[in-house]
Amino acid sequence: MAEPKKSRSAIRVKSSDRKKSAKQGDNKGRRSSQEEEEVKESLAWKVLSEEQTLSLKELTVTELEAKMAEILGIENYHISLPEACVLDYYVSGFWFTKEQNFNTQQCSAFVTVLKILLENIKEKQLSLVESLKEFRNLLVGIGVENCSKTGGLECFDVSQAKLITDYFTESLFKHYKLYKFLFTQEPEEEVTNTELTIEVPPLACVPFPPPLDEGMTEEVWRAYIMTPPPSPQPEKETEEEEGKAGSSGISAANKEVAENILASLKPEDIKTIVKRAAEDTFGSFKLEVETKLKERESNYIAKIGGKAK
Repeated sequence: MAEPKKSRSAIRVKSSDRKKSAKQGDNKGRRSSQEEEEVKESLAWKVLSEEQTLSLKELTVTELEAKMAEILGIENYHISLPEACVLDYYVSGFWFTKEQNFNTQQCSAFVTVLKILLENIKEKQLSLVESLKEFRNLLVGIGVENCSKTGGLECFDVSQAKLITDYFTESLFKHYKLYKFLFTQEPEEEVTNTELTIEVPPLACVPFPPPLDEGMTEEVWRAYIMTPPPSPQPEKETEEEEGKAGSSGISAANKEVAENILASLKPEDIKTIVKRAAEDTFGSFKLEVETKLKERESNYIAKIGGKAK
């Protein structure tokens, strides 16, 4: 009867061993699944891949802005204020990681945090308190070993977590209402008109163009810079001299003719000419004087006749 009991105990031991081994296998499977979940929950490589992050770290600010707009699909940032603010938000955040000498994984994870917090305002429209709670959940597990729950930023240490917290406090949370207003309110379109008066410069009559108003005065330009006009040619001078000589010759001939006419006249002719000229000149004057004398004479006669009566 003892042998069957031994066999039963042995069976029980074997069954217990099987249960232990099954439990150990289950624990191993759970650990592996937890490790896979932890890897999946990491925020690195969600927005920027490793190659993109490496290429962005080598660019200048201007090049970084253009490349970041291409990666994020922001096309109208030149004319749209919300898109320009979003692009500036990402560019300044990535430049912060570059100044802090974060590695490639940390830079990519930081950009993912930028996107999460921005979507909380733009799409989810969370309040400031709710957004702060979500940011706190992202920081869970930093500096803690074998933590059962992490926020996906375990690639940072405690000092870096403080820097990240200070950055988001100064750049986003202090201006939370402003960002919320930007994404919830449509900006008013303003049309501005400007009138421009364009002055067309006159054609240059000299080899050089006229001076600028702000450069120098016209007097200074004419005195020291303007090219002097060309000197007259000797042929023209001879023609002008000939013309002057001809005019002087005509005037001399007229004088000689006038002198000959006066010499041919007699004294009596001269007297008649002067008399006629005097009569033509003083004839009208003589009539006016005679009429005035007659008027005065009639006035005096009328006065004398009145006194006599």
